Amino acid sequence: MFRRRFHSAWLLALALMGCKHVPTEQERRGAELRYELGLQAQLAGNVKDAYKELQKALELDPDYPEAHNAIAILLHVAFNRPEEAVTHYRKALELRPGFSEVQTNLANVYLSQARYDEAIKLYEQSLNDMLYPTPYIAQGNLGWALYKKGETERGIQTIKASVTTNPGFCMGYKNLGIIYQETGNVSEACRSFGRYREACPDVADAYLREGACQVKMGKLEEARQSFTSCEAKAKSQVLKDDCRRLLEAL
Repeated sequence: MFRRRFHSAWLLALALMGCKHVPTEQERRGAELRYELGLQAQLAGNVKDAYKELQKALELDPDYPEAHNAIAILLHVAFNRPEEAVTHYRKALELRPGFSEVQTNLANVYLSQARYDEAIKLYEQSLNDMLYPTPYIAQGNLGWALYKKGETERGIQTIKASVTTNPGFCMGYKNLGIIYQETGNVSEACRSFGRYREACPDVADAYLREGACQVKMGKLEEARQSFTSCEAKAKSQVLKDDCRRLLEAL
């Protein structure tokens, strides 16, 4: 009898050890609150506070795919810890297969690591989702990955598709300008940087790039205006100084 009871207790202990904690409704609500606080802190530029809140959200609910995605973005972009970001992205995809935003974000990590084939595969998977709300991001980054892999024309066409989908997609115009510049097509580079500036009139970098292109085209007066606008709109002192230096060199 004693042996049977001991055996039963042992089996119960093993079963309890193997049981996964299921968050209570209160814990889930707490995780959602922490997640929202994390997003607000991130939008305000308080990345450390955002990270702390998202960590607390995942402590309350470890199976919260949106929180895994959000903390991974911080790890990749704000803290330069790509491998930790990959772990969270993979967990989010395990919890929600086909989570298109996560597929794109994970592809962004691979793109930054020059793992182009892996990035391209994930971008294409994201674009297969008809409900993906921001396909132009995946399109634009897919085009850049193709270009970096050596498929220049296909890359250009893919990025063009992204700015057709969203005419206000600044990064698309910027990357088109860079590609044309690097491949020696100065006139198309200037045209693309001009579209970049039109789409993002408050971004100093757009004026800087367009101005540098205008110098190559011999349009010195237009370049002077671009560098002046660049200096006025630059938020960082480094960029402001670059704009001023180029303006003084004319």
